[in-house]
Order: sequence, then structure tokens, then C-alpha cells
Amino acid sequence: MKREEILAKAFPFWDDLTEEQKKELREYTIENFCPKKTTLHFGGGECAGVQIIRQGQVRVFITSPGGGDITLFRLVDGDVSILSAACMLNGMDVEMDMEMETDCRICTIPKRVYKAVYDESSAVKEYTLEMISEKFSDVMWLFNQFVFSNVASRIAGALIEHRGLSGREVLSITHEILAKDAGTAREVVTRILKQFQKDGLVKLTRGRVEILDAAGLGRI
Repeated sequence: MKREEILAKAFPFWDDLTEEQKKELREYTIENFCPKKTTLHFGGGECAGVQIIRQGQVRVFITSPGGGDITLFRLVDGDVSILSAACMLNGMDVEMDMEMETDCRICTIPKRVYKAVYDESSAVKEYTLEMISEKFSDVMWLFNQFVFSNVASRIAGALIEHRGLSGREVLSITHEILAKDAGTAREVVTRILKQFQKDGLVKLTRGRVEILDAAGLGRI
């Protein structure tokens, strides 16, 4: 896929840009290959710009002072990582990390290039603010889940999310990954999955979780 096709598919404002603006974005967008398990950090005054996940699956998370981490959301083919550019906005600095869960190809528009188009185009500004607002709403919903829902419900939700991402009933997933998604300890995940198995919701084998009753998990 050509660079312009990638940008046009990712950004709904593409047709509203001038030819000069399109040229700037085309010429300065950088594509990188990031192997599985690569981790990138954003924040602390560093602004990566806007990133497009051309291919692959990415986990976006925050790390606690104690070293644990909590999954905020995932990005897949064609998604835009807009929070990595949030520091373009005055007074906003978002600390987060991005882990490649598969081999990934990521296109990055440098901060100065995107900021120039952002300042010139109301369509770009509207899109950017809307996307940042949407992501912060997702994060606030997640933290409400942590505060007001039980751990079993969060683990069930994580299983349903991975089922949707993979399109499979049998998930190749570790208890550690589910613990990060649910914001709990691996031992707690193991105990709750065993209870799910007793209840006929899942079947556990080494390194795999087979979902037997997705509707039942959704009711937890």
C-alpha cells in the first residue's frame, strides 16, 4: 500500500487538506518495523507525534511506581495512536507505554509536521480533539471498572476482548497477560480461571484458554 493510501485510509480529514499539506505528510511520515515484544515509551516531555498501526497488534499500558502495569487499550491494523501526540496540546502530557504483541509496522508522523497541519486546518484540529477525548473517555471507563466492578468481571471482559481480536474460541494467552488486562495478580487470574472452568465457561490447557460460553462470561 502506498504512503498516501495509508494516510487517506487512517485520517477522515485527508480530503480536506491542501495539496501542500498532503505532500508534507507524505514526505515526512516514517515507517518502522517493530519486532514482537518491542516496548516504546511516551511522555515526560517527549512527543512522538501521531502513529498509525499499519500492521500488527499493540498493547497500550501505564506502569505503576511499583513496577506493575495496567492495559489501557489495544490497537490493531489501521488504528491511530493519537495519545502519543497529546503533548502537542498545551498543558497535556500523557505518560504511557506501547508493547508490540505481534511483529508490527508503524508509520509515524513527527510532531512538528502534524502540529503544523493541526494549526492550519480546522478539520485536523476537530479530528484530533475528538479522538483524544474519545480515548480519555475509554480510559476513564476502564478505571471506573477497576473501582466499581469485581476482578472476575474484569477477567471475563478481557477474555471476551481477546476472543474478538483473534476471532477464535481457543486463545493462546498467558495468565500474566490477563492479569495485566484486569489489573490484578497472576495468582488471582489462575484461581478465577479455575472457577470459570468449574462453571463450564472455559476449558484450560497449558498456554491456552478455550471459551465454551461467551454469553455466560458476558453476564459476570
